[in-house]
Amino acid sequence: MKKKNVEKETPLNCNRKSGFKCLIGVFIFFWPLIYLFHHILPINGQHTAMGNDFILLYYKYKVYLLACLAEFKFPLWSPSEGCGFPFYINPFAQVFYPLNLPLVLWYKISGGYNPIDHQFFAIIGISIFALGLYKWLRLINKNMRAVVLSTIIISVSFKITEILRFPNAVHTAAWYPWILYAITKIFKSQSVKDSLLGGATLVFSIICLCTGGYPYYVYYSQFLFVPYFLIFLIRPFRRYLFNIDSIKWKNAVLTFAVCAIITALICGPYLLSIKNLMSQTIDRAGKDFGYSTEHVFDFTDTIGSLVWPPTAQVEGWYFFSITALLIILLYLFTKSTGRFSSDTHFSGGIAAKVFFVLWIGVISYITYNKHSYLFIFLWKYMPGFSSLRVWGRLNIILLPILAWLLSLAFNHFENLIFDSIRIESKSFWKKNQAILTLILIYVVILAVQLYLILNKMYDYYWQEYLQNVSGYNVWFLYTGIAAFAVILSILAVSKKRALVSNKASALVAFLLITAAVFEMWPVGTHTWTYTAKSLRGRINPDVDMINRASFEYPRKNYMNSISLDPVFNVSILPNWYFGRYVKFLKESFDDIEALNVLLGVTGKQKVFFSESIDYKTVRDFLTDALRYKNHGFLLSYTGDELEWKIDAPAAGYLSFIDNWDSNWKVFVDGEENKIELLFGTFKSVAVKRGGHLIKFTYEPGLLYR
Repeated sequence: MKKKNVEKETPLNCNRKSGFKCLIGVFIFFWPLIYLFHHILPINGQHTAMGNDFILLYYKYKVYLLACLAEFKFPLWSPSEGCGFPFYINPFAQVFYPLNLPLVLWYKISGGYNPIDHQFFAIIGISIFALGLYKWLRLINKNMRAVVLSTIIISVSFKITEILRFPNAVHTAAWYPWILYAITKIFKSQSVKDSLLGGATLVFSIICLCTGGYPYYVYYSQFLFVPYFLIFLIRPFRRYLFNIDSIKWKNAVLTFAVCAIITALICGPYLLSIKNLMSQTIDRAGKDFGYSTEHVFDFTDTIGSLVWPPTAQVEGWYFFSITALLIILLYLFTKSTGRFSSDTHFSGGIAAKVFFVLWIGVISYITYNKHSYLFIFLWKYMPGFSSLRVWGRLNIILLPILAWLLSLAFNHFENLIFDSIRIESKSFWKKNQAILTLILIYVVILAVQLYLILNKMYDYYWQEYLQNVSGYNVWFLYTGIAAFAVILSILAVSKKRALVSNKASALVAFLLITAAVFEMWPVGTHTWTYTAKSLRGRINPDVDMINRASFEYPRKNYMNSISLDPVFNVSILPNWYFGRYVKFLKESFDDIEALNVLLGVTGKQKVFFSESIDYKTVRDFLTDALRYKNHGFLLSYTGDELEWKIDAPAAGYLSFIDNWDSNWKVFVDGEENKIELLFGTFKSVAVKRGGHLIKFTYEPGLLYR
């Protein structure tokens, strides 16, 4: 008897396979940097710069934080915005995010931080997301080609590249797939060691998720993780979707319990502090239906996200190419024997298809806000739900689901290619099932695209804010035709020649990836961007000097966030800052001249002495306070602490025109005193006649009260 020629799994072969997988992982990590290269590599002195809120709300906060941390100082209060606002629990500041540590090192080495640095930091968030997708999908799908294709396409889909304007959002969403990976690892683990590794990954990923600086995505995550977790608890579902029959429940339950306790102790106080802060800000306390449903996302937007992005509301779109969509729809509407190669993972059959459609459908239906009965129910009864808005953003959690679905769909597509040459039937439909289904699907897609184009159904953002890419109105029509042609050609070739070798299958995956990337690149890489000159050097502010010098400059009253110079801001951003301060501004705006004097916009006075603070109008207060020209002098100011020396001409009040919250304390001659409120928002303290040393200090406890 002849021996079969079977290749042995030698250590050398194993090392080669491990090295190959490692190289693929490295490529996946660098793929977003390659795709968005012009965001970080200036060409001829110019680069693609992020617009919208990138500089105003994210870059400036990061510079301020790094400047403080580089000097081993931890900023607590932000005196330069909204007339004073907490810094350490402001989500925009991303203070506790672990990846700040390498950024501080970079800040020290490079001598500062510039917008290109922050764009690089944002794209690294996509790299973390992509690598997490790859690691997670590899646990649940043995087909490397399917995993790589799905990861490459979904990691640069429109939902991901659109949120580059929000680096905090990118770095929050980046940990979704890592948490899914950790959950899967724990449930699949057969040893205590594997459970511990999964648990450590889970704890670190949840910490990064919670401190990433985008609370919306933290809240959304329950719509992703809870259903995913339930899959493992329901035996038929875990069989269909993971081909797992038994779980070591003792190890799994103990690991999840320990992880829950650790993450609750670490992240709980921070999240509760943010919740309490949000309850004090304007419009974010909840129970305002108009606020929650201000931005509309509906069924038309869902269709646009899938086949023609110009009609979809940009805040919620998630276009991931017609190429990938056709592969998924072929999976949903065709059958295959599933006999192709031993490394193709179990695809789950009809039950899996129904599960994915329902999961995606429920999430999409929630995003329709006031047009959705489910949304209205959740808004009324689900804790925290009513505090959020722009519900199209919930679609961020669709990306891992779509990545999973796409990987299964590509498994199925390879089966179709294999089956097509083996089918022996007199039925024309059975012999040409895949090709005919593809044609029918694409005819529907084309009809929808033409309807949207001919009726000029453009989203407002597309026309007003994305004019740099709005010239690509029909791009998706032409590239959709190209995608259809590529897939049709692959199916047609497979009718005559089996494409089952590794090289042929890899070529098919490469063609599909190329087609998908070609569809997305012109718009996806330029959403919310503009071309900017690349500035030399980096910003390296001296925060101590800025805070001290701020008493020598008038404040400004225009919409802005944190300041990187001594000119501080008293203006507000929409739906932000303390509600009591916003209320004061609205009530005092009729006398703008007096208001500007009080706020230090006219002149530079920020500390006043008056005999009383019980006044209804700003002008009445100023009539009292401006009688006393000698109201003391500044000893020191750090932003978190003010020391003021005063020789009070009479019993009265020293008022610091800086917002109060419950963590502020005041000391008069070393003894703690009660802080009283001027106009319900500014800090005042009663003093007796004579000389006094006044110290206002910000001392937050473990929780924000």
